[in-house]
Amino acid sequence: MLDWIISLSIAAIFAALGFHAHSKLGTIREKDQRPHQLPWGLIMVGCVFAIFLVVVHLMNIVGVETGPENSLLGRF
Repeated sequence: MLDWIISLSIAAIFAALGFHAHSKLGTIREKDQRPHQLPWGLIMVGCVFAIFLVVVHLMNIVGVETGPENSLLGRF
């Protein structure tokens, strides 16, 4: 049960960070009207990737085997 709580908490944190990065994407700093120094687009993509990894982890906890050896195309 603790695995579920930790995994869903991490997914919620990455979702909130991704939403924040999406709201900052393409804006300028109000203080001096310069662009932000952080690459908000890359941060948002990283959050989506992290949420994907959490979903795969939760699927493994449930018992669904993931990986290339269990895919429809098999291992190349």
